[in-house]
Amino acid sequence: MLIQYKFILWMFGLILLIGLLFGSRLFSFMDENSQVNRVKHLDGLRFFLAFIVALHHFLLCYFYFHGQAWSDEINRPNYPIVMNMGGLGVAIFFMISGYLFACTQPSSWIMFYQKRFFRIAPVFYISSIFCIIFAFFIQKDNINTDQLFNTFYYWFDAGITGNKPPLFGLENSNLINAGVTWTLFWEWGFYFSLPVICILRNKIGLLKLSLTILVICTYFISQYNQNYAVYIAYFAIGALARKLPEKIQIPRYICDIGIILTVVFMLAVADRIYNIVYLPVMALLFIFITMGGDLFGLLKLRGFVRLGDASYSIYLLHGLAWYGMNKYIAVQNLVLNRTQYTLVSTAVLLILLAICTLTFQYIEKLFIALGRRKFSWLKE
Repeated sequence: MLIQYKFILWMFGLILLIGLLFGSRLFSFMDENSQVNRVKHLDGLRFFLAFIVALHHFLLCYFYFHGQAWSDEINRPNYPIVMNMGGLGVAIFFMISGYLFACTQPSSWIMFYQKRFFRIAPVFYISSIFCIIFAFFIQKDNINTDQLFNTFYYWFDAGITGNKPPLFGLENSNLINAGVTWTLFWEWGFYFSLPVICILRNKIGLLKLSLTILVICTYFISQYNQNYAVYIAYFAIGALARKLPEKIQIPRYICDIGIILTVVFMLAVADRIYNIVYLPVMALLFIFITMGGDLFGLLKLRGFVRLGDASYSIYLLHGLAWYGMNKYIAVQNLVLNRTQYTLVSTAVLLILLAICTLTFQYIEKLFIALGRRKFSWLKE
């Protein structure tokens, strides 16, 4: 495996290659998704978030197949920056959800949850089906079918329970897709809390509500479980950032510089992302983004905006690519040097991204449209 500084150079090389390839006419079909009121730099941001999460899991998956535990802490001494990338990506995804939905006021909560289900479930099911197929072939000589239907229930719950039991007796089968579905448990928790949030928001205002939740997370919930406190606080920061641009204005170039400085701090200085003491830095980072920071236009580049649409597919499917690649190498007893492994990984990543543009175009879009339909069997 590449040492950290070479890994980061490879990452920047990938960004350049991806920007050129997916900004080309070959992927112009993704432009059909353009909307008049879309916030392009947030779309481009989504790609980068999924990208850094994928690279974080790339490293963990490599070491997992070389006998190490799937653990940030074990690899942190040699790869401190890369080990922070995954957490940073997830944190900002949570903030984006808080930003987008904290002001929601649906005319029908049934329709709201229908839309969320049709948005989340289809690619989740694709990921789960491939996990089941992988696990079946890995365990084909030693299949354990105890409580199989109960197991399948959890693998097709659209992430609501956050539980992924072993498939066919394969321990750590949740790592086949890099274990990414744990975040959906928190997303659903946020969605299910929205009716209460809306009542409180209408009584005291979103700004006061967000600050109150941040105080509760910092001084009370963190005393029992710091990770839980931080996850909840990220949604509150997203909501806070929705209101602050109405109160203050910052020049865009200051926002861009602020994004760079806060990202560098969180990746290179912070000991871990899910630490309550870094909430002010994370809040500053997201506020700079919502005030228009686009990294001097980088987040608005066509290729990244296109892939931003496919970011959910990238997030849920990248683990399958890394797991499948490493499993194939192990089964075939292939011996690859660093250069060969890096080239193969680059090809696999590009193929994955291309597939994800197709899953968005032909699966996600279809079910997003279905989710907006008012079915006759649904009562208001």
